[in-house]
Amino acid sequence: MAVQTLKIELLGASFTIQTDESREYMEAILAHLRRRTEEVQRTTRVTDPLKTSILASVYIVDELFRERDRRGGRADDPEELGRAADRLIERLERKLASLDRDPASGEGASP
Repeated sequence: MAVQTLKIELLGASFTIQTDESREYMEAILAHLRRRTEEVQRTTRVTDPLKTSILASVYIVDELFRERDRRGGRADDPEELGRAADRLIERLERKLASLDRDPASGEGASP
């Protein structure tokens, strides 16, 4: 599939990503992320968008691990957990760096 550009607006931030996934697939992912961030906002006292995003991410990773366990995968493999943590940290660092460059728009972030 060809690479396409997709604009994301979430928690007051707006940025553009490039993906080779279908628009429908990415919209489903973003809808799930929005539902989880809205749930965090409803059920916690957290108001900071970054903290809200991190909590929503933790909940989503928990879903992933539970589903993996249910299907017989190894969510507790230390090496895989380390790789997953490294990927999450890398994404957060890229996003934070892009916000430092242009805090108003968050342009330039890419997953």
